[in-house]
Amino acid sequence: MNNWLKAAALCAGALLFLCGLFMGRGLEKRDAARALAAETGALPAGETAPFSGAVPLIPGTEPEMLSPAYWTRGEDRLLFSAEEISAFNENNPPFVSFRSPRDGLEHFLYFYDLPETISGEDLHTLMEQALPADFFEKRAVYMNGSPLTPAYREALEAARDLEGIPETVQPRYALCVRRTQAMLLPAADFAAPTAEERYCNELVSAELLPFTGAVLLHESRDGAWSYALCGSFCGWLPMEDLALCPDRESWLEALRPQAFLVVTGSEIVLEQTAEPGCHGGEVLPMGTRLALIEDRPAQIDGREGLGSWAVRLPCRAADGSLAWEQALIPVSRDVHEGWLPMSSHAVIRQGFKFLGRVYGWGGSLDSNDCSGMIRQIYGCFGLELPRNALAIAKLQDLGCLACRHMSRDKKLELLARIPAGNLLYMDGHLMLYLGMDGGKPYVLSSCATYREPAGGAPEIRESYCVFVSGLDLLRSSGKTWLEDLSYLQWRDF
Repeated sequence: MNNWLKAAALCAGALLFLCGLFMGRGLEKRDAARALAAETGALPAGETAPFSGAVPLIPGTEPEMLSPAYWTRGEDRLLFSAEEISAFNENNPPFVSFRSPRDGLEHFLYFYDLPETISGEDLHTLMEQALPADFFEKRAVYMNGSPLTPAYREALEAARDLEGIPETVQPRYALCVRRTQAMLLPAADFAAPTAEERYCNELVSAELLPFTGAVLLHESRDGAWSYALCGSFCGWLPMEDLALCPDRESWLEALRPQAFLVVTGSEIVLEQTAEPGCHGGEVLPMGTRLALIEDRPAQIDGREGLGSWAVRLPCRAADGSLAWEQALIPVSRDVHEGWLPMSSHAVIRQGFKFLGRVYGWGGSLDSNDCSGMIRQIYGCFGLELPRNALAIAKLQDLGCLACRHMSRDKKLELLARIPAGNLLYMDGHLMLYLGMDGGKPYVLSSCATYREPAGGAPEIRESYCVFVSGLDLLRSSGKTWLEDLSYLQWRDF
């Protein structure tokens, strides 16, 4: 009986060895095919291009171009080291500016280094200059689909309570407890130049990611809104989205945790829990930072939390002050412990997580416009960028290179040498550079409208999404995107 068992065991072992051998050779062939595909751009035999057939494409874009793997076949190049990113943030602090009527000079308010008090006169000037001069005449002709009436305009302006600004203003420091939007006026209305507009709300200043900071400078007449400095822009924030910190020091400590996760998916959803809490089911967009609990308790939400990180999340207490809630983030979520290393391939992979998503003016529709998408992508690597697309494009420390007046051939020559993952800019639009294909430059961007390349349909197409395209698309002027390119970024130029 023992001999029979030994023989059976030997046979079983031999069978397992042969299976492993054949499987290993099969995997080797598959990997070799994929490696060849990476080198040549071709797909392995038996595999089809991603999304072929069912997904509309811009003319000149092929189905395989909708995969980040297509654009990461070549050498992966480091764009910024961790030390360079730290130096960038130190040398490019967020600020807002205003021109004082007292001396005619431009004055600056630095987000992380504000004075203990600000004069009420300066705040009044800042608020007046932050609202575009033509806002009511050209941009907010319609409010919520109906013509703006003089009475409603007067009510909106009165809601700012400018006459209630004290002689001396003491900044208050707060955290955003959820994704929110800064508005040009203390109202949640939809302002537009036409009654038909649905995507671009002229009242929106910009979005704030969850758990980021704001400095509160003034309150609306009804106390429901606060006028705040939000890094590189100002705007009115709903008070219900803010939690007040005891002081500036605790605010800075909350904004700069030593150990943290960063959301690296286009978004993640926080777990619903059996215990009461304020964040269950909340959506966190890319770039959101979550403070890790290093000395974690035995249980959170009544469970051990196996296979999960423990984090703490800011909440608004009943009195409006800052409180904290513990939560668990499963390791299966698309997050990363600490910042991602910033290489060209990593930037492209992050960018493609937005492919096809709806265009969101200033963070509307819980999505992104062109600069918002770039801020979230670059935020995964620790870079803190200003809100405005042109301000980003002109940053010297990102490698700003003015190219508006260069010839088409000179632009193509530069683009052939620039690493993918850098940024390109034409008037009003910021793009992520993907690289050249067949001598043609391609980009990924969140775009509202476009016109097809020469020979295509002449009408303006309403995309309102993130898409891959060549720079041969046309603008309303008839120029190509390449011809209209005014800035590109390449630090090694």
